[in-house]
Parts: sequence; C-alpha cells; structure tokens
Amino acid sequence: MRALFDALTPKQARIAAILKREGGLQLTITCREYYHLRDMLEQYKVDYICIGRYGETTEEKLVEGLKRQLQMVEIMRGLDGVVSFPSPDAVRTAFGLGKKSVVLNDTPHAYHANSLTIPLSDALIAPSAIPQDAWRRYCPKKVMTFDGVFEYMWTSRHTPNLESVRKLGLEPGSYVVFRPEEAKAAYYQWNNVQLRAKLVELVKEMGYVVVNIPRYPDQVIEGAINLIKAVDHLDLAYYAAAVITGGLTMSTEAALLGTPAVSYFPGDVYIDRYLERAGAPLLRCSSMDECIHVVKKALSMGRAPPPKMEDPLKAIVAAVQEIFGG
Repeated sequence: MRALFDALTPKQARIAAILKREGGLQLTITCREYYHLRDMLEQYKVDYICIGRYGETTEEKLVEGLKRQLQMVEIMRGLDGVVSFPSPDAVRTAFGLGKKSVVLNDTPHAYHANSLTIPLSDALIAPSAIPQDAWRRYCPKKVMTFDGVFEYMWTSRHTPNLESVRKLGLEPGSYVVFRPEEAKAAYYQWNNVQLRAKLVELVKEMGYVVVNIPRYPDQVIEGAINLIKAVDHLDLAYYAAAVITGGLTMSTEAALLGTPAVSYFPGDVYIDRYLERAGAPLLRCSSMDECIHVVKKALSMGRAPPPKMEDPLKAIVAAVQEIFGG
C-alpha cells in the first residue's frame, strides 16, 4: 500500500513521520508553507514535498487549495490513495482520481475541513473519547476508534533534552510557553487578543520568561522569546513551569508530559475531558477572571506523573491496512 499524507500542521507532521518511520506504511509526505511545518519534518529526518501555502482569508484558502490540488494530481498518480488528517486538498484529489482515503481526526468542531473530507473518505479514525454522535453530521462511512489521543504517539517516545532549552538561555521552571490561538482557521470565530495579552502580562509579573510560539507574524509578542524557527516543542514543554495555549495540541502534549497546561480554547472539547479523567495536569478556562485564576493555579502545581494510555500507532496502521486491503 502506497499513500500520500498531506501534513498541514506540525502535529500532522509528527503523525506522518512516525507512521512512515515506525508504522511500516509507504507514505509520500506533502506539506505547505506554514510556521514550523518544514522544521518539524526535518527534525524527524523524513523526505517530503512542500507545495503551496496556507491561505489566511476565505478566498485565499479556496485559491491556494485549488492550486495545491492540481499539483497533487501528479504526485498521486502512482499511489493507492490518502492517509491524512482532514486535508481537503488531498481527499478531494484522491476522490477525483477514484482512490481511497482514510481520515484521522480529533476535532469534530472543525466544520469546514470535516465537511470537505469525511463524507468523501472511506473511513474515519478517531479517539474513542469523542462520541460517534459528534461525527454524524459529516456522514462518515465507517468510524474506527482507539482508546487514547494522537499526541501520545510522540510524547510517549520523547526523551527530554535539556540542552535544547539552555541554548535559548533558559533554565527548567523559569519560563512559560505560550501558543496563541489558531485565529485564522476557518472554524475559529472568537477574538482572544485581549485575553492573551492579559495572561502574558500576568506571567511576566509573576517573574517568568515568556516563550512564544506564534502561528502568524501578527502573533509575535513584544518582550518575549519568539520562536519563528522551531526547536523541539516537547523539550520546551517538558522543562516549562506551564504551557498556556489558545489551541489544543500543545496543551495536550504538555499535560501528557506531566507539565501543567492551560487551554483557553472557548469550545467544549472531548479530548480535554478525557485527559482530565486520565489524571493529566490540564486546566481549562474561557473568561478573563477564570483564566487569571487558572494560570495562577497551574503555576503553583509543579510537575505531575505523565498518564498512560493506548499508543494509537498500531491501531492506525491496522485500520489503514484493513481499508486499503493489506
């Protein structure tokens, strides 16, 4: 079985690399121009093809996606199909060429990408913590689940390296990692700029260095260490006093490593509740007052034992082989 994996984020790059290196899947990995994406694939030392770029506005998303699909036709000719997180470009191309596709997903709230991929795919692989009712509006043909989260694939394999943190002039417990919200994603409808600014101010007042990992140029924070080129985010998270994010991935990674994590993503997320039940040090908040309280609490917690759960690698490989026929 030979398939394309279109990695659109650093998280997806990690999944693609582990599936290729350890899962025995013959994957051609593609990506697009996006912060830290190439860096992550190069950290794993896997070959990849970078085509197109991330569209920020609605029109740009459409135009850039169409350009990428045209390029994917050539790449996908000799392949059997697609294994990917919900990549509208890859799944649409596979569907048009009459090839199979399997979608990995843990974000039922990502309405636009899900609507353009799940109905066209042959199967959906998702954490069992997400009820199947959450996927129903996307009309999946088949839902296959595992008892865990995707991030466990790499946090469970990670050996912390203090040197990568000290290269930035940092010491363990002296800093807090910020990861701003995915403000330009199609599904993101909230404005958390003021909340983010207040939390940065609070962390500085408490004597911590702010290490910011922006998604876009306008998310650079004055007076912080802004990481434009990626270092290993797992090392940063492991040695941090806490990780604060408006998204989901880095809070999940930190909590799985035993580092207190705060997510101010405003939606109700099944994965967060699953991690809380598993004993991961993950805290959630949405309002200004609540987030101030939660951040102070996180910074008083200290490290926690990392939770144990099912490694999704075997489940993903088995599901992919079933759909593609071995």
